[in-house]
Amino acid sequence: MKTSSAPKRGRTDAGPRQLDTRERLLDAAEKLFAERGFNGVSTREITFAAGANSAAMHYHFGSKEAVIREIFERRLGPINAERERLMDEGVAASDPPDIARILRAFIGPTLSIGNSVGERHFKILAARSSMDPNPEIRHTVFTFYDSVGSKFVDAIARACPHLGREELFWRLACVYGAMLYVRADNGRLQIIMGDDLSLGSADDALRFLIPVLAAGLALPPVGEAQPLQPDER
Repeated sequence: MKTSSAPKRGRTDAGPRQLDTRERLLDAAEKLFAERGFNGVSTREITFAAGANSAAMHYHFGSKEAVIREIFERRLGPINAERERLMDEGVAASDPPDIARILRAFIGPTLSIGNSVGERHFKILAARSSMDPNPEIRHTVFTFYDSVGSKFVDAIARACPHLGREELFWRLACVYGAMLYVRADNGRLQIIMGDDLSLGSADDALRFLIPVLAAGLALPPVGEAQPLQPDER
């Protein structure tokens, strides 16, 4: 019986043409999602921007949600693996782990995302996705970070045994906020300060960022919060 030679979905031996179409679709979706958000882009618009036929999206990915998962995997899969490896090393090196070492392991690799056109699109997309009104997209993005995020929280909790759960939560919120702002590099602070400063390389950013965050985590517990006085509100 004669068998079809057409490539099947899920095969890893697709030829250069199929791989090129797949990458074009990811590039196009990454750009459009960054500009207009997930809900603001149709599959038809993605295939048109990629110069692909209308069936290409379904053939390569199956759904629009699968496309955004693949975009994150393409950009952050190897980076997250490196973050987990470095954190494992930090936890094994001392007990309690060194706060600065765990922070550097978690934050440093994410700052290696460069400033090519595609990488800039991804930075914008990553920031938008965490606040996307579509709960399914937020779930998709958050699930992608579950493993590395859980490992980070566990490592910092071990490194900061002096902090209760609530206080650890608020200090980690500050860590995440600083990391996301530095990674986004949106230029807002430069405008406010009136300076033509740049975040420079990842090493430059980490040189200033890690000591500040480590010092904040190492502070003794602040204790019971005092109510604000009227003139402080």
